[in-house]
Amino acid sequence: MTKQRITISDVAKKAGVSPTAVSFAFNKPEQLGKETLERIFEAARELGYAANPYARALHSGSIGSLGVLVPQSISSIFSNPFFAAFLQGMGVMCDEKGIGLLTLAVQDNNLEAAIAKAPVDGFVLVGLNEDHEEVAPLIKRNIPTVIVDGDGSQFSTVNVDDEGGAYQAAKYLLDQGHRDIRILTFETPYNHLEYVYFGVGGRRLRGYQRAFQEAGLDWNDEYLVPTIASIEGGQDSFMQLMAQKRQPSAVLAVSDAMAIGVVLAAKQANLRIPQDLAVIGFDDIPLAELMSPALSTVNQPVTEKGRLAADLLISALEEGQHKAQHFMLPTTLILRDTTR
Repeated sequence: MTKQRITISDVAKKAGVSPTAVSFAFNKPEQLGKETLERIFEAARELGYAANPYARALHSGSIGSLGVLVPQSISSIFSNPFFAAFLQGMGVMCDEKGIGLLTLAVQDNNLEAAIAKAPVDGFVLVGLNEDHEEVAPLIKRNIPTVIVDGDGSQFSTVNVDDEGGAYQAAKYLLDQGHRDIRILTFETPYNHLEYVYFGVGGRRLRGYQRAFQEAGLDWNDEYLVPTIASIEGGQDSFMQLMAQKRQPSAVLAVSDAMAIGVVLAAKQANLRIPQDLAVIGFDDIPLAELMSPALSTVNQPVTEKGRLAADLLISALEEGQHKAQHFMLPTTLILRDTTR
């Protein structure tokens, strides 16, 4: 049975006020006293209600736009070429259906605020698990949602074989005789991502770990270098390693953007690639093949992942009630010039 969306009338009833007072609370709060405002907002929080930013669209029951929510800053999103490929895939479906696409990011480290203010019909969440506390309002409000690179049961999910791809990459380097390897991990600046073994980054690290263990090597977290997921982030991390005289023989990066930054920094340091330094990224963004030397990486179908996520969300919106579906897409190690 489809849940009914919470309305102004529901909030008014719970708060013991008129629907007009609830409307004033969200649009003209200066018209109400402090005690009344607090009572209305508390009732709204308990019910999971948030004012629709496009109230005039309620007549049609649709705003005509999808939201993509990423737990990173806007600048981080647009500095990572991964998101360009992912949004391209979503854009294909949006173009086909004639609907808009809105990219959202955390506001003051508050995902719930970003969700509440978004003028969209449904969400694609990237890199979040369904059980995260700030995702709870979407469940309570029965907002159509698809999770990408995260776990969920009530929402549809789209993931790739992160662990398997990372395992292939690490195993290849270890089989080539590398032992002094550094791993560039996702930097985790937000509260829900503090733990380095969380989500996608965690699954990739488990793949790397498995390869090390099978090679009979003890795992050491000192192998890990937290890095901003951008080309500049990769450059900075590798230059810090060089400054600390910790130059490895190989680098595994959890994103191509980081890996490309490592290659640029290594070339600036006059290191030969792959003779002095082998590098393997993850994602296989278009730039990976076009750069010189061409980047070895783990291919994941980024654009297809975006297209599938949008397709699932649009289907849920069109059908009104949608059974959760779960997809795991394959990954493949692609060897190019940055490895022997």
